[in-house]
Amino acid sequence: MKIIVCNIGSTSFKFQLLDMAHERTIARGYTERVGSENAPVTYWIGERKVFSDEIKIPSHRDAVQHAAKFLVDPKFKILKDLQQIDGIGFKTIQAGDKNGSVLLTDDVLQAMEDYRDLAPAHNPPYLIAIYMFRELLPNTKLVGVFEPGFHVNAPDYAKIYGTPYEWIEKYSVIKYGYHGSSHRYITGKTVELLKLPKDNHKIISCHLGGSSSVCAFKDGIAIDTSMGFTPQSGLIQGTRIGDIDPFVFPYIMKKKNISLDDALKECSKNGGLAGLSGISADMRDIKEAIKKGNKRALLARNKFIYDVKRYVGEFIVIMGGLDAITFTGGIGQRDAELREEVLKSLAFLGMKVDADKNGNNEEVISTADSKVRALVLETNEEIVVARETQKAIEDL
Repeated sequence: MKIIVCNIGSTSFKFQLLDMAHERTIARGYTERVGSENAPVTYWIGERKVFSDEIKIPSHRDAVQHAAKFLVDPKFKILKDLQQIDGIGFKTIQAGDKNGSVLLTDDVLQAMEDYRDLAPAHNPPYLIAIYMFRELLPNTKLVGVFEPGFHVNAPDYAKIYGTPYEWIEKYSVIKYGYHGSSHRYITGKTVELLKLPKDNHKIISCHLGGSSSVCAFKDGIAIDTSMGFTPQSGLIQGTRIGDIDPFVFPYIMKKKNISLDDALKECSKNGGLAGLSGISADMRDIKEAIKKGNKRALLARNKFIYDVKRYVGEFIVIMGGLDAITFTGGIGQRDAELREEVLKSLAFLGMKVDADKNGNNEEVISTADSKVRALVLETNEEIVVARETQKAIEDL
């Protein structure tokens, strides 16, 4: 089975064509600055770069068309025609009660339209790309692997807020959770590598990067996660403020005589790691500033580490223990000092960190006699989307 996996951002379009018999990437592509006259477009066959140029890509529709032409270009010998594609999977973000790994029917697409406000940067370009693929391949199955789908089996009491019940019942105001494909891959890989029983384990998955979340995974089910109704909640992130008392907003609106939209825009522009540090949303820049004595940069980093610890501690209590904690993402995989800071707070559980392995970003960074294992893994969201797409098609 040949499957295309699509990962779409507000101004980007990434895809992979996979041969699922061997889970091998046949070809892939990345288009940046969608909507510009000089969008960088790069294509690979296997690991070999075969095309790189800056061209006019006015919309995501054009990005899809350009990629489709590449895949059937005779000189590259990838596909004879698009009909050789058996399915297309999308790393979709939000469809309310339709979240899961589901065929993109008219009902699901309408749900994506209805929930645009929860994913304003992602749902619109995904819908454009989906409709384009529908035109190109009207008989090919399209599957949405929605980010909250990994979290749908969490207990109901973990997913609700203390809002008026009408908000929950009528308007679906619940904790959805995100980064589903990454947490699914990382937790599954952790169970596999440590040979943990598939129905008896307690794992915390830390996806830490420009966008960050922590997930509690017990006995094969994601039972809680730091992100909530939107990806804005949970940890402080690159440009996201994280958890906050909602009554901060009316207070600051009165003090500054601004609207709610203005307050939210200020949070996006001047909040998160970027706002606190006054330097950057990138932890590497923040660390460099700390070396130069920048106190705000240190405050931002300490706040981020504190938030990670807070959720780790909360999830240990909720699960009643811990077998392993796994780090992924740009920060999670490369920031050994941050990992050490988080892990040393677990010494009371018998956590022991191997300083050399941690410093070298090795796969297992805990010592052989550590009672809790610590891992560093590279996530693979695309293969999760491909597997879920294959399963959804085969289950028809």
